[in-house]
Amino acid sequence: MRMISVQDATSGQVVAKPIYDSKLSLLIRDGSKLTERIIEKLKLSDIRHLYIDDEISEGIFLEPIISEELKLKAITFMKSLYESQIPSRYINSNPVEITEVQIRELKGLLDDVITEIYSSQDRKYYSTEFLGAEVYHFDHAVEVMILSILIGRKLGIDRERLIKLGMGAILADLGKAKVPDAILNKKGKLTESEFEEMKHHVIYGYNTLKDLVELSPTARQVIMLHHEKLDGSGYPNGFVDDQIPLTARIVAVCDIFSAIVADRTYNNRISVDTAIEILRSASPVKLDADVVHTLVQVIDIYPQGTIVELSNGEVGIVIENNQGSPTRPKVRVINEALPEIDLMKDLTLFIKKALPKLP
Repeated sequence: MRMISVQDATSGQVVAKPIYDSKLSLLIRDGSKLTERIIEKLKLSDIRHLYIDDEISEGIFLEPIISEELKLKAITFMKSLYESQIPSRYINSNPVEITEVQIRELKGLLDDVITEIYSSQDRKYYSTEFLGAEVYHFDHAVEVMILSILIGRKLGIDRERLIKLGMGAILADLGKAKVPDAILNKKGKLTESEFEEMKHHVIYGYNTLKDLVELSPTARQVIMLHHEKLDGSGYPNGFVDDQIPLTARIVAVCDIFSAIVADRTYNNRISVDTAIEILRSASPVKLDADVVHTLVQVIDIYPQGTIVELSNGEVGIVIENNQGSPTRPKVRVINEALPEIDLMKDLTLFIKKALPKLP
């Protein structure tokens, strides 16, 4: 299987992973053959990418680090929680209060996520769900939570504290429900006043959740501080260095990474390797270099199915990753009767860049 843009999809291609609409209902089953009608349906649902099975990607299977059922359950829960805080849903001008029961239920979901991560035997993370842009905020929240837990575990954080970290990560952007849609989904750069309003989402989120006994001080701290930067250029307090706890530093890195590789209304999806370079350029001045380094260890930089250009100009597809050498996987060269090259053995070649599609 491999990922393609919906814009490049053609009739007859076989869908390799299920696709969900903005209501999180199953839109297209895996194994379905694309038709012009289905492709148009995907475009109308604002689905940007999908996985297909074809000759080029034969034998490639991507196993998610947590089950797609559990991830979808978490996204559905966050959608409900987020939408309960949107101002248009206020009753008599009062927001719907989030309850202790909801926080306990969310903790249970996170405990299930951690259990699956512990049993994954160091499998690496890659994005598995492709949903309409309207579902971005909920999918983003769950992805940031998973990545934060993976990094925290790698850094030696114990299970109890991982739940606190994960709770802060998944709830970090809840306050965006109170930011006007015109600002939240604006295409292009925000004005100064719009950015000031956007920055208030950390305070909105913190104030919504601060009195909940079931939510730990660690999680509340993450919600308030996940946009702080080591050089003091972040918000809301302009904290520097050790004023920012490790948990908030972890979520800061995961939040940026997830945002820049996402299919969202005002951003085109970029490759993981490019995203990593963006993060590295911001560390150690703004972002924690150890956290960025650990992120690289827990994700697939070139997931199986990625189309890549090699240093000799040949184009291939990643078919297997080499443990300990994330930038030197095994590659199937496409225009040479599909021969395989192990970049760990052929050190004269390297991946020049990931490509969004076949040339």
